[in-house]
Amino acid sequence: MNEAISHPLLHQLYEYWDSKRAGRTMPARHDLDPIEIPELLRHLILLDITHDPLRFRVRLYGTGVTELRGHDLTGRFLYEDGLTPIGQQTRPWNVRTVESREPHYTVGDYTDISDGRIGTFYRLGLPLSSNDDTVDMLMIGLIRERAR
Repeated sequence: MNEAISHPLLHQLYEYWDSKRAGRTMPARHDLDPIEIPELLRHLILLDITHDPLRFRVRLYGTGVTELRGHDLTGRFLYEDGLTPIGQQTRPWNVRTVESREPHYTVGDYTDISDGRIGTFYRLGLPLSSNDDTVDMLMIGLIRERAR
């Protein structure tokens, strides 16, 4: 996975997550220290995961992500009000990361709704687990680069 991550900040996020595993499948939330990754914080989303039914609640929505989306989703459950076009795209990625217990990296095009310019998004979903078995949180790095 590491070699496939083309964005340098998300490559750094993966390296940080990987270093915190300490021989486990995935680290726990308590293994992470925001002080160690200050340049990444604005690009992070933390999702609490509940099972039966599978739900995703936003614990942290970084300032950079809030700027991209135009609003802060902290405290909200994703996908509860129906699937938006973004939700139709991201829910399968989140489900895949929870079920596989492995990172998921995606790069794609997007159209900026404010001015119609095309850009590229980079997204890295990383599983976290308090018992190294069940994913109970996702750490997502999201970066968009607008076309010049």
